[in-house]
Amino acid sequence: MLRFMLLNFFFQATVAVVAPYTQIVFRNKGYSHSLVGVVIAMGQIASIIFPIIMAMISDRTRKTRLMVMLMMFGSVALLIPSALSDSLVLTILLFFIASSFYWSLNPMLDGYQSRLLRGNASAYGIARAMGTMGYVVALLVFGLTGFPDETSNRSICLCLLIVSAIFLVVMSLSPKDLPADNSGESESRKSFSLSWFSGKYYLMILIVALSRIAHAAPEKLLASYMTEELGFGGSFTLFIALGAFSEFLMMMFGGKLLQNGKASPFLFVLLASVGLAVRLMIYYLFRSVWAFTFAQLFHSLTFGALHIGMAKFIAQNVKKEHYSLAMSIYWAIGTNLPSTLGILLGGFIIDSFGYPSLFALYTIFPVIASILCILFRSKLRD
Repeated sequence: MLRFMLLNFFFQATVAVVAPYTQIVFRNKGYSHSLVGVVIAMGQIASIIFPIIMAMISDRTRKTRLMVMLMMFGSVALLIPSALSDSLVLTILLFFIASSFYWSLNPMLDGYQSRLLRGNASAYGIARAMGTMGYVVALLVFGLTGFPDETSNRSICLCLLIVSAIFLVVMSLSPKDLPADNSGESESRKSFSLSWFSGKYYLMILIVALSRIAHAAPEKLLASYMTEELGFGGSFTLFIALGAFSEFLMMMFGGKLLQNGKASPFLFVLLASVGLAVRLMIYYLFRSVWAFTFAQLFHSLTFGALHIGMAKFIAQNVKKEHYSLAMSIYWAIGTNLPSTLGILLGGFIIDSFGYPSLFALYTIFPVIASILCILFRSKLRD
């Protein structure tokens, strides 16, 4: 269990560099919000199909540890020149390939841990909560030390190099994946079959996807809002850390509630949709630091509750030999594809109408997701 906790801790420390600073890196290059949205959306497109392919290979070969190490190395080797290049074409190309590698890691690690932990939501919640703590600690260190310097892409690249090297060491010491189950060999030979997953699974993915369009705003487009609109400067990571800490608490205690049957995956997905609508409306209605700080606490629902709820939902409704693929579909179709649309559209909305319009318009999507949850609650609860 300790090795899973460390693995999540240091992987999410790399996410603390990649996710919050991506928008900052491209703004440092002088790109407009619209162009930043296009570039990030290109990376999101890469993260739609490639993770599914890699998860299928991981499910079949169970060489997850080696695959993760190679993809992390490749990601860093491409992200750094993408951040430093003066060429827009080269920047987009390298970022596209790097994103296809990097965003395959999350679902692969989720499937890998789900198998080794036998679908135990409580154990997974604790391990994943330690990942969130790694994210929080990294962001706190960044905000308090001033490293990396948010105005310097070289400083950001050096930080990524350091944390990814630590993760690679930890991954090399992690346990091997479980061997493939040969009893389902004839089924596993198929590249993909819709029959592997139930109608309930696809319905849940659709509901999640609707809310994730809007989640692109706080997840991918908020860094510039904090640094440019609210004037937080380098301390913007402290506010992201606050949201991540609330996520940590949800991972810790929410996983136990799910495992003990005191809460259902359906309830957590519904809370995530409602919480996202409330979070966006707070951003829209209030501009004070205190209101923004309060809104960040809703990250416990908008990501934390959703993620552990979906992990438990998949463990309950998908055969273990398809865990990685099911998680990859959740990430690719339920998260990355709608995020691509949200980011691409969001960049143009910010340039044309400003951030308040972005927050107001995007509230519509989690409201629709919440309504669908309520309408189909009997099916999703079965």
